[in-house]
Amino acid sequence: MSKRPMNPKTKKKLFIGIGAGVLLLLLILFLLFMNWDKITGGTPTLTIETPQKISKSETEEFTLDVTISSFGDAIYPAASMSISFDSSRLEFIGVEEGNVFIRNDEGDVPQKLPNWSCNPEQCNKSGKINIMYLDTTGGKNAFSKELLAEEDNVVLRLKFRLRGSVRSGDICDLIFDDAVFAASDETQSLAMTTDTLKVRDGKIVIGE
Repeated sequence: MSKRPMNPKTKKKLFIGIGAGVLLLLLILFLLFMNWDKITGGTPTLTIETPQKISKSETEEFTLDVTISSFGDAIYPAASMSISFDSSRLEFIGVEEGNVFIRNDEGDVPQKLPNWSCNPEQCNKSGKINIMYLDTTGGKNAFSKELLAEEDNVVLRLKFRLRGSVRSGDICDLIFDDAVFAASDETQSLAMTTDTLKVRDGKIVIGE
């Protein structure tokens, strides 16, 4: 017994229903992806924010934000990161302050900005940006999740200048070689080596 052909209107409704279902599924997946860290309390992630294209004729200095998604429950009296870059195309100028505070248990104001240590001249020679913060009080001036905002947590900013060697189409990668927020109890530290700290590398795309 042959089947009756599907009514064109019914077929159209079926396709519309399937399409709407697919779009709804994609929307749900997108929302889950965008809020995954909040939903799962995911691993803290250190990110070099990628800028839009920079013109090869750009002569002004520019900065890249290095952000943190979250901290653990410990306090972190020391932090360091090592980032490789192409020193033949980029000149590293130095580190600028971000907006992530450290504790200030000894002061009248309960928070202050960390003083990062870095040697730009040596960084340009080696092609590796080495940055360090050390709380010499042993915890009174430490990083802590209580001082993080819900978003826009800029740990520090990297300042660069394009060298005359850049060409349109060049891509200058900035790659984390190491990163750690150290706790007094080593088992509570956040580190790339133990996969308790995730990283997202950055890149600078050179335009016309």
